[in-house]
Amino acid sequence: HAKGMPEDYVKRAAELGYAEIGISDHGPLWDDSFIRMTEEEYRDIYLPAVELTKKRFSDKIKVFSGLEIEYVPGEEKHYEKLRKDLDYLILGQHFVIRNGKMIDVFRGLEEASLDTYTDAVVEGMETGYFRILAHPDVFLFNNPRWNEKAERVSRRIIETASRTGVFLEINANGFRRRKILNQDGAEVHPYPRKEFWNLVKEYQNVKILIGEDNHSPDYIGDRAAIKAREFAAELNLQVRERLFDV
Repeated sequence: HAKGMPEDYVKRAAELGYAEIGISDHGPLWDDSFIRMTEEEYRDIYLPAVELTKKRFSDKIKVFSGLEIEYVPGEEKHYEKLRKDLDYLILGQHFVIRNGKMIDVFRGLEEASLDTYTDAVVEGMETGYFRILAHPDVFLFNNPRWNEKAERVSRRIIETASRTGVFLEINANGFRRRKILNQDGAEVHPYPRKEFWNLVKEYQNVKILIGEDNHSPDYIGDRAAIKAREFAAELNLQVRERLFDV
C-alpha cells in the first residue's frame, strides 16, 4: 500500500531529526475481503522487516511497530494475536459492512451506513485493541455538509475517545488531497475538518496526535505534515508528541 521498505522511512525520519517513528502499514484481516496485506506477507516480510529496522536504528531513533486495520466485530482473536506481535494498532475504518455489502467510506455514506460506521468505530475503540483512531473525521469525505447528524456522529466518536484514552489523529494526508466545497461554498480539504476539531476542544482528556500518514519516505516532514501542525496551532489544539509515556 506504500512505497519503500520500513528502513527507508526510518532512515529519512532519523535524517530529519525525529526522535521516534511508528511503522504501521495496512494490515491483514482474516480473509481477502480487505485486500491490503496477506497474512503471509505480514508474517514473512512485514514483521521481520520492521523488527530488523528497529535493531539497525536503535542508536538513532525509537521505532514502534504497528498496523492500521479495520475493525470487524467477532474477530477478537485476530486482533489479540496482532497485539501480541506489535507495539500498537491503529483503527482505520475505511469500510463498513451493511446488509452483507461492503461500503467504502471514501465513496460517501448514506445515513443508515453512517450509523453503521459510527457504531463500528465506537465499538472498536471500546475493545482496547487500538491505541489510535486514524482520520476520525473521514466520514465527512464525501459528505461535506456539516449538519446536526455530522455533529452527533462527531460527539459520539469524541466522547468515546475521551472515555477510552484512544488517540484522535489529525491526519496530514487530507492536506495532500484536492479540496472540496463545504456547505457554505468554501473550499476546504476533505479532512481534517475544523468543525470536528473545534468540538474536540469541548471535551476533557482527549489525546490528540498528528499522523503524517506517509505512503512514501518523501512525504515525511513534507508540506502536508507542516500544514497539519499549522492546523492544530490555529485551533489551539494540544497535540501529544509521543505515542507512549516515557
